[in-house]
Amino acid sequence: APQTALAVQAVLARTWALANRKRFLVDGYNLCSDTQCQVYKDPQKANSRIKSAISSTTGKYLSSQKQPIHAVYHASNGGVMASATEAWSMAPLPYLKAQLDGPKRWKEKFILPFDEKLALQTFLDNRDGAYGTTHTRFRWITTLRAQDIKSAVKLFEENKTLPDRIRVLKRGVSGRVLSLEISSKDNQLRKVLELDEIRRVLRNLPSTLFVINQLNEGSWQFAGGGFGHGAGLSQAGAIDLAQRGWKLSEILRHYYPGTIIRTLQDLPKDP
Repeated sequence: APQTALAVQAVLARTWALANRKRFLVDGYNLCSDTQCQVYKDPQKANSRIKSAISSTTGKYLSSQKQPIHAVYHASNGGVMASATEAWSMAPLPYLKAQLDGPKRWKEKFILPFDEKLALQTFLDNRDGAYGTTHTRFRWITTLRAQDIKSAVKLFEENKTLPDRIRVLKRGVSGRVLSLEISSKDNQLRKVLELDEIRRVLRNLPSTLFVINQLNEGSWQFAGGGFGHGAGLSQAGAIDLAQRGWKLSEILRHYYPGTIIRTLQDLPKDP
C-alpha cells in the first residue's frame, strides 16, 4: 500500500482505540485483538513503513463533535459504501451513509437505492470506473448447496432437514441484504438471518452485497461484490485513491464525510 494509505489506516486504528477504550473495562481490559475490535497485532512486529505511518500521524484521530468516531473499515465495498444501519443494529451515523464509491462518471451510471434485485444486478455487472477495483473480491461468485446451509443453520441441523428456498426479504439503500429467509418445503422450518448475522452464519459469503439465483434443486449461486461489511473506509479504495495522489485528509473526508482530524490535545477529558 502507498504510504498515504498506511497513514490513513493508522489514524483510523488510533481513532477506534480511543472510541472504544472503555468498552471492556468491566472485564478488566481496554481492547481485544480479534475482529470485534477491528484486529490489532503486536506493534513490535510492524515493519518500518508501518512504523513511519504511525509516527507521521502521532496523536491524530478522526472526530465528530470532538469525539472519536465509530471508525469502522473493511477490505472492499464493491463500489458502493454501506450505511451503519445496513451492517449492524444501531442508530444511524451521519458520517456512515450509503453512497457510490467512485468518481463522477461512476456515480452518474447508477441511481440509489439498489433496493430491487434488477437494479443491483445491473450494478454488479459493472466494475470499470469505481475505486478499488483491483481487489480480488471486488466481484465474486459463490455457490452454496442445501447441505452446506443445513450445516451452518442450527435450526435445520437440529431437525435434520434440508432447506428448500432462500429468499431476500429486504435490502438497504446500497443493495446490501438486511433480511434473508431460509425455509424448508411447505415452510415447516423457517429461519430469518439479519444484518451481520448473515455473514456470521453463512461464512462463505464475502459480503451481504449479493443477488441469488437458484441453479437447480438444492443449489444456489450468490453473485456479489466487496469483502466485509462495507461501512466506512474501503482499504482497497484508500490504496487506489492514494495511488491517484489523494492526501490523507481527502481520503478520510471521502469515506467519513463531515468529520474532522484532531489531535489528542483536543480529546475531551474523562469525567
